[in-house]
Amino acid sequence: MSLPFSLQFITPWLTPSPFPVLADLSIARHYQVMLASTDSLTRRLEDLTGVASRVRLEHQSCGTLEADDGEVWGPEYRLPAPQPLLVRHAWLTLGVNDWVFAHSELALSSFSVEIRRAVEQGAEPLGTLFLARDASVERLHVCLAACHAPELARRAGFQSDHVFVARRSLFLVTGQVCGRIVELFLMDLSS
Repeated sequence: MSLPFSLQFITPWLTPSPFPVLADLSIARHYQVMLASTDSLTRRLEDLTGVASRVRLEHQSCGTLEADDGEVWGPEYRLPAPQPLLVRHAWLTLGVNDWVFAHSELALSSFSVEIRRAVEQGAEPLGTLFLARDASVERLHVCLAACHAPELARRAGFQSDHVFVARRSLFLVTGQVCGRIVELFLMDLSS
């Protein structure tokens, strides 16, 4: 499954540790900690800003794993195939502003019926959804890159050459890989 817009990478995917790599991308220290974290992004953002978040679901469909996009996903991000996937495009909004666009590919067979129903409803951030149901959430293989996404930039009201910070990771719930996620950050990470 592919992203709904093209990414043009300025940097290769970088492991966010050590922090000097993040400093090279002109990211403020408090956001560096957030981007390098392997726990809930939503919880980190809410703690940083003091503002409650909500999810605005743009697209959700079921499908099967297709050929991987080599620039977005590396071999360590492969999901077991074949299996049904839930593909979700969502905006994480804090206050009235969209802060993050997320493309998620989730293996439906890895969830209980209760969690699968909640995921399919699309109303909660994924990390929050799992944590509320006593599941642990962790990110694996967190990497960052700087990129252009002209279509996304236009939709968000930026110039087409706007530089986004992208983050990719495997999503683990209670120690089991259940999906992979690419997030593009719309907020200013430099201050």
